[in-house]
Amino acid sequence: MKRDGKRRVGVAVSMLLGLGILLGSGAAWSAAEPPAWGSGPYRMLFEVDSAQPAAWNMTLGAVAHIVKRVGIPPARLEVLAWGPGLRMLLKDAPDAMEVSILQMRGVRFVACQTSMHRLHIRPRQLAPGVMVVAGGMAELMKRHNAGWAEVKM
Repeated sequence: MKRDGKRRVGVAVSMLLGLGILLGSGAAWSAAEPPAWGSGPYRMLFEVDSAQPAAWNMTLGAVAHIVKRVGIPPARLEVLAWGPGLRMLLKDAPDAMEVSILQMRGVRFVACQTSMHRLHIRPRQLAPGVMVVAGGMAELMKRHNAGWAEVKM
């Protein structure tokens, strides 16, 4: 009978240790979860290299949706245009008004200077408030290394 009692105590101790390990790993798991939606900080770079209106409309729609759902801050959003996509940041582009509205809400629009040179686009042709960076790929790499999420449209 004594042996049976010790066995029960051993089983109980083993179960408690197992439960402790499970609870401990659950706490570690919950600590690794991302912050609650809307509590940020969120950083997202949208890369647009297409002159297709559908790609640009999709980008502007996605950005507007994030601004509405998450807000700025906590979201930091940047739209990087290079190559043929750069034409969508011209002041006479069809979506120039929407770009302006999103800028007023805190979205940053960036043009690649290398692409501007190749396409013979001068800074004065860009929509007001568009930032110019030396190279689109360098900007992409900087944002990537800083932990920004990237979406290619």
